[in-house]
Amino acid sequence: MADLDAAIDAGREAVEATPTDHPDRAGLLSNLGYSLGARFARLGVVADLDAAIDAAREAADVTPTDHPNRAIYLSSVGSALRARFERWGTLADLDAAIDASREAVEATPTDDPNRAMYLSSVESALRARFERLGALADLDAALDAAREAVDITPTDHPNRAIYLSSVGSALRARFERLGVVADLDAAIDAAREAVELTPSDHPNRAEYLSNLGFALGIRFERSGVATDLDAAVQALVTAAEVGSAAPSVRVWAGRSAGGLLASSDPGRAAGLLEGAVRLLPEVAPRGLDRLDQQELLGGLAGLAGDAAALVLADLAAPVDERAGRALGLLESGRVLLLAQVMATRGDLTDLRALHPDLAERFTELRDLLDQPPSTSVRLATADPGPAPDKATEARDRRRVAAEMDLVLEQIRGLGGYASFALPPTVEDLRGQAGQGPVVTFNVNDYRSDALLLTEQGVTNVALPDLTPTVVIDRIEAFHQALADSSDPAPDADRAAAQQRVREILAWLWDTAASPVLDALGYTGPPADGQEWPRLWWAPGGLLSLLPLHAAGHHTQRHDPGHQARTVLDRVVSSYTPTIGALRYARQHTAPPPAPAQTLIVAMPYTPGLEQEGRLPAVTREAALLQARLPQPILLTEPDTDTSTTARGDQIPTKAAVFMHLADITIAHFACHGESHPTDPSQSQLLLHDWQQDPLTVASLTPVNLGYARLAYLSACSTALTQNPQLLDESIHLTTAFQLAGFPHVIGTLWEINDEYSADITDAFYTRLTDSEKNVDTDRAAHALHDTIRSLRDQLPLTPSLWAAHLHAGA
Repeated sequence: MADLDAAIDAGREAVEATPTDHPDRAGLLSNLGYSLGARFARLGVVADLDAAIDAAREAADVTPTDHPNRAIYLSSVGSALRARFERWGTLADLDAAIDASREAVEATPTDDPNRAMYLSSVESALRARFERLGALADLDAALDAAREAVDITPTDHPNRAIYLSSVGSALRARFERLGVVADLDAAIDAAREAVELTPSDHPNRAEYLSNLGFALGIRFERSGVATDLDAAVQALVTAAEVGSAAPSVRVWAGRSAGGLLASSDPGRAAGLLEGAVRLLPEVAPRGLDRLDQQELLGGLAGLAGDAAALVLADLAAPVDERAGRALGLLESGRVLLLAQVMATRGDLTDLRALHPDLAERFTELRDLLDQPPSTSVRLATADPGPAPDKATEARDRRRVAAEMDLVLEQIRGLGGYASFALPPTVEDLRGQAGQGPVVTFNVNDYRSDALLLTEQGVTNVALPDLTPTVVIDRIEAFHQALADSSDPAPDADRAAAQQRVREILAWLWDTAASPVLDALGYTGPPADGQEWPRLWWAPGGLLSLLPLHAAGHHTQRHDPGHQARTVLDRVVSSYTPTIGALRYARQHTAPPPAPAQTLIVAMPYTPGLEQEGRLPAVTREAALLQARLPQPILLTEPDTDTSTTARGDQIPTKAAVFMHLADITIAHFACHGESHPTDPSQSQLLLHDWQQDPLTVASLTPVNLGYARLAYLSACSTALTQNPQLLDESIHLTTAFQLAGFPHVIGTLWEINDEYSADITDAFYTRLTDSEKNVDTDRAAHALHDTIRSLRDQLPLTPSLWAAHLHAGA
């Protein structure tokens, strides 16, 4: 990578030093674009790809149409646009890629040595469009281009393997469409020849091996010939071991090999998937920005769950080891982005005392990496000149991350610091069960289980009825019922919608919560005078979209002969993304310096929303909090219908909120919340300036508070991630406030009712405070449990009004 970074720096400097009308400029731009494209292929940084497209396009634009080199530049444009299509799925990029690649071929004589390369670009783009739209004509044309590229390339040419691999991919795609066995056989032959022509340490060899393995695996599934299975697994395992290949290619190879062996040899399959899980941090290293990390991890969603399920399915392994190993995989393969930041925010007191220089540099680098890329780069370079382009920012961010790795290596080399900023082991995590068990779910096509962490160790409860297909069906039905339950139309059957909600809560009890609580011995409510037991849910993936804390048969709980069959009537529930995140939250529970302070952010009106997004009960909610909580600081949106005004520092802007967060103990937000449907890092609380400077999940990442104890997010969907590919990452506002340093956070799983939300807030703080305004934030989970349970008793038929609120954290 150092060679590639240096190539890009030299290429950029050459372009900048060359006049715009210089005849060599196009060639220099092309070289720069090629290098940027190569770095994108390795790391997946979109800024590199965008810069590569810009450079290639400019090279083509400044070159006369009859110039012999124009075809090179057009082909580069096509290749880069096709790569961007594969990242974002924008069909216009793909159509433009095909046009540019075809123009390059048409402008090239048949005996030109570069013609094969241009034909290969045409093949890749046409095959991508076939996979998107399904037009067989595109696939046939792609195959023709790939075959011509092979035919005109000498047998000893270094690029011949590329073209052969393309032939194999196109033939495999045609077999999957038409089922002609000859196509599959030819695909395997072409892929095998590509592998044989490639040196064992070449980074492209992993891709060629993967293509061979995929084709052999398809033939095995069709014919059942064991030699095909063995050869497919061998090819994929070898691909995963090519150290010079991109980590994402190696992960896909290992995952595919494990998938082929899952039914026949779950033990070996589990080992292969475990190796792939261990590579995930390299797929999305800290040096990449958040959006690139999310995209790269989203494409590998569910990998840790597959690995854990296969570990549990390996009956040849000792039973007492399987559960612990499975839990370790889920801990290391889920919530990676959160874990990266949490790992570097431990207590530095001893390090500062013994090694102040190292501690200071570690802190500087950590804070740079916690910032959004544009900010961190400016701080890192201390450059007063023009802001760098995004590709340069991305490179500089990686350099900061590389220096952080060196500093971490130095720190871990010191006596007593060997585990500094490393993920906790399963043994480390066992200590987190002292206050109550932690239940980690894994809903998977191979098998579904709950892993129970107690002070005695880790055990598992099989959940055979909790299949992904069934869970997805219930999730869709649940959220549709929630929407129907608040439908304002006169003819809406809201009672029937609430009935569907109750039915799904009962199903969630029968299939998930009840088996877990029974296994843990929580078979009923505690005896009078006894403390309610606590339990932490780490739902992971699909179950994070359903309210485990509200599972149960709520309308039957008082029926004669019926045991208390609800979670609310047996335990106090809390949530955590992982056990490591719970450990992090508990590191922030030391008493803050007295006196406590409270920040109240109230948005009874929201600029830019229809009818100003009126929340009439917010004013009442804020007034109640002012009267009850210690040293309240109120930021509130002024009423535009009256002459009421507010000083600038009293208006709830993001800047005003951030200014106060460093000093407060409790933060309460009564406002609209918005869960972003595709990029959860852009989920936000809608404050006064939400359209200009939103308070998003991403903007909270740099925040690292010392005095914070409780954040109450009285807003819609603040504990919800909507992008299904990122469910394992738990990216939402509730976890963002946990990361910022709040050990207790109250969030919501769906849209909440304004009036009832204010009532829940009032009842919660009534239970949490005394007459002297002393607040026991460590009782937050109990206070919410008692509040919701009481409201449930009043409104058992309308769970949508009381089941959304949850407690997350310590």
